[in-house]
Amino acid sequence: MGKLPGWVYELAEKILTESIKYPTVLGNHYKEIVDYYADILKEYGIHVTVHKVPDEYVRKTLPPQMNPDKPRYILLARIGSGEKTIQFNGHYDVVGPGGKWSITDAFTPKKVDNKIYGRGATDMKGGIAASLAAMAYLASTKEPREHVIEAALVPDEEIGGITGTGYLVNELGSRPNWVIIAEPSSLESIWIGHKGALWVEVVVKGKQTHGSTPWLGVNAFEKMVDVAKYLIEKVKPVIESRKSKYAYDMPESAKPTMALGGRLTAPGNINIVPGEVSFSIDRRIIVEESVEEVEKELLSYINEAAKYAKADVVPKIVLRFEPALTDPKTPLVQTLTNVVKKNIGVEPRKIVCTGGLDLRYYTSKGIQTIAYGPGTPERAHIVDEYIDVDSLFKAIDIYVDIARITPR
Repeated sequence: MGKLPGWVYELAEKILTESIKYPTVLGNHYKEIVDYYADILKEYGIHVTVHKVPDEYVRKTLPPQMNPDKPRYILLARIGSGEKTIQFNGHYDVVGPGGKWSITDAFTPKKVDNKIYGRGATDMKGGIAASLAAMAYLASTKEPREHVIEAALVPDEEIGGITGTGYLVNELGSRPNWVIIAEPSSLESIWIGHKGALWVEVVVKGKQTHGSTPWLGVNAFEKMVDVAKYLIEKVKPVIESRKSKYAYDMPESAKPTMALGGRLTAPGNINIVPGEVSFSIDRRIIVEESVEEVEKELLSYINEAAKYAKADVVPKIVLRFEPALTDPKTPLVQTLTNVVKKNIGVEPRKIVCTGGLDLRYYTSKGIQTIAYGPGTPERAHIVDEYIDVDSLFKAIDIYVDIARITPR
């Protein structure tokens, strides 16, 4: 196994396999898995507090398709004492099973060829299992330490995190000094940040009429085509000509992007001239940009496109979240780099994640935060998701070592 007592790795494997059995999708089985984690931690004398996110807050924050009537819970576990805190963050919610699984059912964990299969094995119940096993070991040693070691287990990262880490940071006021989110970055990479996003629905209005008399109406679809053409030909090349100075997990991701047409809406009858149609814009934001600047720029471009097309256009903001970045020169990144290199013999890459993570809730408060954990991002959200057990065990060794050190 690794350099720690065998029971530590056995505990991590047990936590992972048992937690996969809870189909924690969109509010389902949240109480059961939090109770399970709490019981495990208490066995090792770890202080545990469970916070129920107020029902009114959940209903106000989440749309109907995200099950706002189901309760949400945040678990905080702490060992040690001191003025400063290092926190391990993990989300216990997962995406749905997806298609048909070939190795096992999505929520029936199975170990094959040193791999544990099941939904959430990589994203990210594996990272939670590693961090909790590390905490259990550290609690068992009774060794003195200069700072508090904390675990924060949260819901709803897969739907934006506002009722999970967002509530923890913005409403409960969690302010650790350093945060490691145990996302599956792969052990050879540290995610020092992630891209942001702005989603806009562009509504184009016309005048509906019967398809046999199109001259009596204004075809919103044709106007939409002209608006979209302007944005594709005149605006998209300008935006995507920019490039971030940081390394990203995919080289192509180092530039901002603008994807049009992911969602299209129209009345749908063949025998009409449509009076209103819309299309979406998914604008991804590099870490040098801000949502506020991007929103102002994009709305200005949409206005230009509307004038070009002589169209009545109403843009609606659907979603906005900031990019996140922790400077690679900060003590947390430097300390973790040294620990990883010592444990696996490789200096990890410091890169920005293409997708969104919960880092932004912490970095917006000036907290040094990175994502680092077992598994690889390619295994997340797919059918037959699995985690390599060796990766899980090595992550425990690394978490134990970083938890013992006060970053300076």
